[in-house]
Amino acid sequence: MLIAQVEPPQEKEGGDYYYRTLAPGLAMAEQDGVYVVNLTNVHRYRWNVFHEADVLVLKNICDPDFLPLIRQRKKLRKITVYEMADDLAAIPPWNPVYFFYRNLENLALVFRLAAGCDAVQFTVPRLDSIYGHLNGFRRVFPNQLLLVPPQRSSEAHAKTVIGWGGSHGHLQDLAQIAPSLCEWVVQQPQAILHLMCSEPIWTLFKDLPGEKKRWTQPGSLEDYLRFLSKIDVGVGPLEDTAFNRCRSDVKFLEYAACGVVPVMARLDPYEGSVKDGATGFLYDTPQQMVRILDRLIQDPSAGTRIIRQAHEYVDRERRQTDHVAERLEFYREVMGAVGADVEASRSKDTFLEWSKTDGAVVNGRHLELSDSYFERLLSVGLVDMQVAKDRDKARERFEQAAHMEADNYLPHLFGASVSLSPLRALTKAIELHPTSLKAWILLGEAFAQQGRTRDALQSFASATTVYPDYEIPYLRAGGILNTIGQESQAILFFQKAKVLSRDFEGLTESVRVSNPSRIARGENFPR
Repeated sequence: MLIAQVEPPQEKEGGDYYYRTLAPGLAMAEQDGVYVVNLTNVHRYRWNVFHEADVLVLKNICDPDFLPLIRQRKKLRKITVYEMADDLAAIPPWNPVYFFYRNLENLALVFRLAAGCDAVQFTVPRLDSIYGHLNGFRRVFPNQLLLVPPQRSSEAHAKTVIGWGGSHGHLQDLAQIAPSLCEWVVQQPQAILHLMCSEPIWTLFKDLPGEKKRWTQPGSLEDYLRFLSKIDVGVGPLEDTAFNRCRSDVKFLEYAACGVVPVMARLDPYEGSVKDGATGFLYDTPQQMVRILDRLIQDPSAGTRIIRQAHEYVDRERRQTDHVAERLEFYREVMGAVGADVEASRSKDTFLEWSKTDGAVVNGRHLELSDSYFERLLSVGLVDMQVAKDRDKARERFEQAAHMEADNYLPHLFGASVSLSPLRALTKAIELHPTSLKAWILLGEAFAQQGRTRDALQSFASATTVYPDYEIPYLRAGGILNTIGQESQAILFFQKAKVLSRDFEGLTESVRVSNPSRIARGENFPR
């Protein structure tokens, strides 16, 4: 069996990639006859992998070009599994993709992709409870630890080290406890605070005297685990938000594995795994948190007992290798339901062929198709365009990428919005990849902006030929017809779009016939 795990570009040294992609991939590849390939959705060989893999796992993918791919794979009896790793409908404003998912058309596309796949897998039970109805085949695969280090030997420190480390996205979580924690550390002569965090989070603790705190710059997962080896008690604050309630319990797992006493917020991620008073502590308020810290200072034996029991828990129940069979069995169950036929020799030969490509990192039957310069140009170009708003720099990168890979349509598709000739760029993208649903839609929008109504409508019609069941081309066409006064025809298109999106309307409210022109222009709706 050949399994491909696909996700948007991200920092590979971070915990999300490690726990959701790398660790399960390595564990699955240890099983007889299983080959695993990891890559991003902008990799130059993506279509080769997508068409060949027996199991294709799409993690948080939001791209209409995957809709015809999923349908084609169904015809070939190859299964596609959507992984929803976050509550994308509850992305907080600090997240770089917040504005992307504020556009409810994008959010509806995620739900359409999940529903269109053969199965869906979730990271936590809460996501399953919210979105499980999208697909009849679904499972929850929590984060697990690939390696559990030996239990840490107890060390006598002059002071008890209270610590926390994490991404800048936890700024509001730390802000909740910062005043109480600062006051407690100042008053507690036996305590010192160590943080591995961004500068804005560190600033929350600016009032602490220098000798009562220590700052470590954020780094890789390996750096973080080294940081934890110097911590006695780890706090796990979480603001009570919809997004946080769908996070995983991995911070507790890391504390438990590294010999750190976990003191965690009483919220969904931790309530299901932390046994209060046995494998860690749960608190409801910052005041309750500092009372727990006081207890641990006064009674060190309580912490020693918690550390031992927490480590025993992760060693016994949360090893990735002990759970990998569940994941593979799920894939086989779905494959059986669709009548998939796996040719073992082909899987091996294909894997060996891909292992010879530029950027391939091979570990037994596990392969990472790492980014080459081409993929980095695309990723950085998108950042230049969407975040830095540097159109000239973005255009330069996309043009360079197009020169490197003349047969790849992505540089033309991504670069169309910064191109000096958007129509030419999109036409080239379609020439290279005629079934690019996104390119046909963007081409229609570009024609509409230039007042070329007939060409715009023809482009949207071509999009419906590629994939008839996506509502956006009908919405865009209806918007044009409504603008030029052909209201009766426009209503037919809007009704068609509403029928196609009815299964997701309750989740996103993305189609509202009462205000069709606004939707047709692709405007965002307030959440």
